[in-house]
Amino acid sequence: MSADLSSVIAATAQWLLRAYPPERGALSAALAEAQCRQAATVAAWLRYPTALDAGLLGVVGPGGSGRLDWVAGVDVVPGEDTAWRTWVDEVVAS
Repeated sequence: MSADLSSVIAATAQWLLRAYPPERGALSAALAEAQCRQAATVAAWLRYPTALDAGLLGVVGPGGSGRLDWVAGVDVVPGEDTAWRTWVDEVVAS
């Protein structure tokens, strides 16, 4: 896996977990986290298949979660650390 995609994968997986939380329980939470990470990894590899694509992502940025939050109806808590949301890629999350 390219290290250039790790920020996008982590942020997108985090967004998926927060937008669609798992059922209660440690096992459900761990399974959901693993599945979100795997899905975001595969989607990122398909979206950015070459080193040049991943490099361009670092230059232009992934776009953030603003539109996804609006579409999914996710409420962003004002005092929350939201810096990771800037690395969410809408296409990878979709």
